[in-house]
Amino acid sequence: MQSGDRGRWYSCLGAALCLLAGCAAARPQVRIEQAMKVDAGGASRGAGVADEYRARCPDVVEVAVAGRADLTRRAAVASDGRLDLGTLGRPRVEGLTPTEVAGAVASAAGMPTESVRARVVEYNSQQLYLFGEVIGLDRAVPYQGPETVLDLLRRVGGITAGAAPGDVHVIRPHVADGKAPEVFHIDLQAILLKNDSATNVRLRPFDQVYVGQAREAVLERCLPPWLRALLGLNGSPRSDGPPAEPDLPRSR
Repeated sequence: MQSGDRGRWYSCLGAALCLLAGCAAARPQVRIEQAMKVDAGGASRGAGVADEYRARCPDVVEVAVAGRADLTRRAAVASDGRLDLGTLGRPRVEGLTPTEVAGAVASAAGMPTESVRARVVEYNSQQLYLFGEVIGLDRAVPYQGPETVLDLLRRVGGITAGAAPGDVHVIRPHVADGKAPEVFHIDLQAILLKNDSATNVRLRPFDQVYVGQAREAVLERCLPPWLRALLGLNGSPRSDGPPAEPDLPRSR
């Protein structure tokens, strides 16, 4: 490579590294990653959400009767919206919360309402969709009630190190009700670091959650492996000695 080409290559590399370093210093990514893990599996996370879930075909519901372990049943909501519970009857439960399901079962079986308990044990009917910089692949996950965006991200494992906390959106398609789609901007930085839950919306069935990629993460992926190792990026150890000269393209 000629000296002029080499100089331009190093100038471009230096500019990229300065931008990368500036972005990395500016973003509170480490604090956000730590905050994402706080109480990630705590008992308070998503409290009461399951009580608001409305059963649909083919969710699986468990029904238990106080003092009658022999009457505990699990059944999927059938296409006609009913549960086949044997001696407890075939109550229609489609669209009911667990508390309402228990009431319907108690009424069908001629039992006191307070003696029957119901809970959804398999969420099969509705989905949420994850895209972008989330842990794991883009995928659909079961909708389990109106949990918040933060609770969902914690439930699925969190966001990647290359995520952009300021580029998180929820797209609500409104296909079923025929309305125009809605887009909500989620400010993870404000939610996690400022305790400001104004944008921590509660999710509805079939919402799509998108987490964007930070600019510095894009730059990191453009760097050669030897330079990522030198800078300690992507978990690579830093080099203790001076780096070898890169194998630059040769001019012909």
